[in-house]
Amino acid sequence: MTINYFEAMRYVYSIIAGLFLFPCLSCSTDTAEWLDEEKPTDAVPVKGMKLVWNDEFNRTELDADKWFTQYYSTLDFVTKTKWEQFQSGILPEPAYKFTGNSIVLYIDEKKPEKAYWESSGRKISSIQTYDWRLNKNLLGDKVGGYIEARIRRNATEGAQLVNTAFWFDSPGPDAKYFIEEGNTAKNTIGVRPRGQVFEIDMCEYLNTEIVLHGNVNSKGEYEYSIGKYLVNDVNFKNRWTTHALLWTPNSLKFYIDGILKKEWSDPNDIKSPNHYMNIYFGAYGKGGTVSTEVDYIRFYQWDLEEGNELPNGNFEYGDGLYPWEGDAQIDKNNVKDGKQALSLASGKQISQYVYVDHTSSYCLEYWSSGCLETKVENIIPVVGNVQDTFQKETNFDSYTKETIVFSSKEEVGINKATVKVTFRNKGNSPVLVDHVVLKKGLR
Repeated sequence: MTINYFEAMRYVYSIIAGLFLFPCLSCSTDTAEWLDEEKPTDAVPVKGMKLVWNDEFNRTELDADKWFTQYYSTLDFVTKTKWEQFQSGILPEPAYKFTGNSIVLYIDEKKPEKAYWESSGRKISSIQTYDWRLNKNLLGDKVGGYIEARIRRNATEGAQLVNTAFWFDSPGPDAKYFIEEGNTAKNTIGVRPRGQVFEIDMCEYLNTEIVLHGNVNSKGEYEYSIGKYLVNDVNFKNRWTTHALLWTPNSLKFYIDGILKKEWSDPNDIKSPNHYMNIYFGAYGKGGTVSTEVDYIRFYQWDLEEGNELPNGNFEYGDGLYPWEGDAQIDKNNVKDGKQALSLASGKQISQYVYVDHTSSYCLEYWSSGCLETKVENIIPVVGNVQDTFQKETNFDSYTKETIVFSSKEEVGINKATVKVTFRNKGNSPVLVDHVVLKKGLR
């Protein structure tokens, strides 16, 4: 690639600044490689999505509209870690620096001034999108999407109790998303169904452990993870790496440098949370220097139009049908709107899981020709069972508009309901479907 003079000098300056600020962390063997490395582009990584929230960390100070600095999490709340300081808002502040195009969260012998865990001497420098004490959420109600961060993690020899992490945590201000549904513990009535995550770790330590935290017993004691995957084919130490999660109502897919490494997509064991999550970056340790450097974080969601809550309802996301799943084809010759429609051969079907507001009235509109069965099903979280079904069978010689009015199932608080929309060809000839719209309210 070709780098112009000003771009090259910007990188050189950032390296010099890093050597001055973090001499033991910037002695990297990949400095020349970093100079020649392509910086991430603004291209949308998943067809049909748009950028809805991000931080490029190009400022000289932390964006207070996006991040809090006093670390606290679900597990700290449950164990009452530093409880008095938490309630008073005087938890230890993180150590961090800006390079001009990234933020470096770090711990060393001098900073932060106080250990977070006094008994072990372990420190933490972390930023997060949620304040547990104030119950304030800076990320907004973003449920599902593609979340990507480019980070570099490092630790000096001799550093102890090291962790360098990028993760998601359930919101507070209490432990109801930690305690499981049907249990009362820690003075809290649980709402999280067993088998659903309360925490998602994108990477931990100096390797990459993708961990889904879940199982909690009736006493409110964490037992073990509900999913774990160790990425052992890459050396992550002091290496720029892109970590990403594609979170849909029925799956969690994890990517390293754009390559799918692990997914949990069993429709009868749905681990996805049906509520917004908090985002964290952190560096832990003692007796040395540990750092987590973040180049950027970007949050994408489906680009929905005109109040339609169903992604790719017009089948216009290129030649692919995702997030529809099943056996169907794009038809570019027989369309109702736009440039493309859906074609289903005899006996074939296609479906999509969608988050909607709970306990609400909705209307599904669609245009079809041929012998078609259409279903809208309310899905029970985790187990994937159908609570109730709204369906209709039609048989039209040409494109005709149809509607299905339905109610989404009841959920708790900020939780979303999950519905499954399915089209199935029940005839002997191909079926066409186009312009599918899912909107709130009766129509």
